[in-house]
Amino acid sequence: MTTARLEALQKMLAANPNNPMAHYGLANEYWKLADYQAVVRHLTAYLETGDDQGAGYRLLGQAYQRLGDIAAARAAWEQGQRAAERHGHPTMAAEIGELLADLET
Repeated sequence: MTTARLEALQKMLAANPNNPMAHYGLANEYWKLADYQAVVRHLTAYLETGDDQGAGYRLLGQAYQRLGDIAAARAAWEQGQRAAERHGHPTMAAEIGELLADLET
């Protein structure tokens, strides 16, 4: 199932390299495959295309954490928390806050 989704999303991206949903979708598919560098690459491209409400930053931070880059994870989560608050998503902001707090322990 993931292979078919990957192929479809890659075709979408080939047709439009700036397609934010293709980048976001690819990031999610690569997450399932534990390819965290690809997750970072596609989420970075996704976040460059516009304003995210927090979920993209949350996943980006998790990918950085899995790669061992705690400073980058913290930065992504701090941006995500601000984005979630800006978009009126207090639950997501609190969830990202918990991820940040867990870095301190």
